[in-house]
Amino acid sequence: MIKNSGFFAQYFIVFFVFNIYLTAQYQIKSPYLIQPQKMTGYVDSCASFWFKSYDISKGGFYTNVDRQGNLISEWGRNKNMLTQSRNAYGMVRAFMMTGNNDYLVKAKQALDFMYGSAWDNTNGGWFGNVSESGSADQQQDKTAFDQHYALLGILAYYEATGDTTAFNWFKKGFENNENNLWDNSAEQFGYYDESNFNWSVKNNKSFNATVDAVTTHLINAFFLTGDVVYKEKLILIADNILNRLVSTMDQYKIGFVENFDTNWEWTDNTSSYNTRTIMGHVLKTGWVLGRIYQVIPNEEYLTAAEKLLNDVWTNGYDHVYGGPFKDYDRLTGNPIGYGLANSQFAKAWWQMEQAIVAGLQIYELTKNDTYLQMADESLDFFMKYFVDHTYGEIYADLYQNGSLIVDWNRHKGNGSKAGYHSIETGYYSYLYGNLFYNKKDVVLNYNFYPVEYERNIKVYPLSIADDKLKIKNVVFEGAEYTAYSSADKTINLPAGNGGKFIITFGTDETTIIADNKNIPHEFNLFQNYPNPFNPSTKIKFSVSEPGNVSLKIYDALGREIKELANNYYNAGNYEIDFSGDKLSSGIYFYSLISGNNIKTKKMILLK
Repeated sequence: MIKNSGFFAQYFIVFFVFNIYLTAQYQIKSPYLIQPQKMTGYVDSCASFWFKSYDISKGGFYTNVDRQGNLISEWGRNKNMLTQSRNAYGMVRAFMMTGNNDYLVKAKQALDFMYGSAWDNTNGGWFGNVSESGSADQQQDKTAFDQHYALLGILAYYEATGDTTAFNWFKKGFENNENNLWDNSAEQFGYYDESNFNWSVKNNKSFNATVDAVTTHLINAFFLTGDVVYKEKLILIADNILNRLVSTMDQYKIGFVENFDTNWEWTDNTSSYNTRTIMGHVLKTGWVLGRIYQVIPNEEYLTAAEKLLNDVWTNGYDHVYGGPFKDYDRLTGNPIGYGLANSQFAKAWWQMEQAIVAGLQIYELTKNDTYLQMADESLDFFMKYFVDHTYGEIYADLYQNGSLIVDWNRHKGNGSKAGYHSIETGYYSYLYGNLFYNKKDVVLNYNFYPVEYERNIKVYPLSIADDKLKIKNVVFEGAEYTAYSSADKTINLPAGNGGKFIITFGTDETTIIADNKNIPHEFNLFQNYPNPFNPSTKIKFSVSEPGNVSLKIYDALGREIKELANNYYNAGNYEIDFSGDKLSSGIYFYSLISGNNIKTKKMILLK
């Protein structure tokens, strides 16, 4: 969209009048997709909200938390394992986006409580229910849902720190899942959904047992280690998604079968919501297939992913206000209400996330604007209505138009809700919004523990083809660091070295190229080269202090044509490629702003 700018209109003479060629593409509207760096403040706010629910005397996050962030003692003073892992995950992602080490400290505290209280030292596996003091019923049943999600926060912490303790716990939990949850029979393979306390009686298969293995750990474990065991498991899980879940879709009016017996059989008995299909699950499955396709490009995965998103778009999506509705009966195709008027058209916080991330992931792979629109509208609705601008964090459920369902929002935390989905929405909106849509680099923080041996640490923050994602710049403890492989995405650390790293990631399509070999002493904007140009040119600039930097292109009337940069940058020298292939010949101006510093230069496009 072209915006008026009185500032430039006052100072520049009209040299040419020309037309801007506009494509018929979908025009995004969410400010958080237009400028994904805005998600950093949102993530910061969400993460800080949960500090009040941490028990500084006994350790661990309380599970039941009210709207203000306080313990709801009448609901129980428990500190469930799921709460610890999910909040640890959220804290890690908040650190990676903001660089605030307090979040990393809190993540470790949550995991330490979890290691000491939630692991079954007798039978293996994780206890789901944990008391305030850290005790657990030793004979409680175990579920695949809990066993998968236990690994979520642990692996994220390892990703950001290289902590060997975390990785050893991850391997311990993963090996338990493979030994005690995986059905390795030739015809019925897959994760069991549930087990008794000592793994002697295992039953059922399900969506959660299958798909959540990918989102919690499998795909990130493969990225971080390159171990073929995770890749092989991804292929088996993808096979189950295609042949057990997606294969049931054509039999029903919406969605797919989510719950099965041990032999992958099911019934259409409508009791206990047995025929319920959840739009967030349908979207999540599409997201998972898209992520797997990025590294294992089987066309069946992408075809199925599109089918899943199209099903929600056609049958379970709000085309008035934006975003997916919650739950449906797959037999009738009707939305399910839960006792409140109009609750059948409610929207859930975590399901909105799936529309955002799945939409952007599949848009990147197909360039189909329908998926971009789904992501944009869902993100716009989410940030407008789900965010609690009074007390922080997000609401759980809203009516179709964004109004609050009071009876369903007397809390921010319970057995199903913590700091996971809210923060992950911000994290992936930042990564996907920049890399997939705006074609801009992203900057993430790491803090690697020192060890007594040399390491090549893999950094791979999202699902994208291995040959596309590159490291573009590394800063270690405030200074340039050159011991890394851009293409391999590895950081070389000599024995005994560790500390805080700020890493810039991008692709050949993204525009910011950082060069910090010589840290500049002043703010400067250089003449573009070549100039005149047709159709591309390079713009170089330098910033002497870290901070937010904006670089925009204006026409001769002072109208904003394009924003090339609007993000946080470390002190350094940068170069951006600008293409005027859709612009007419004429004089343009480019303006660089950082803090109180402003510089503007003229360039000429000749076709």
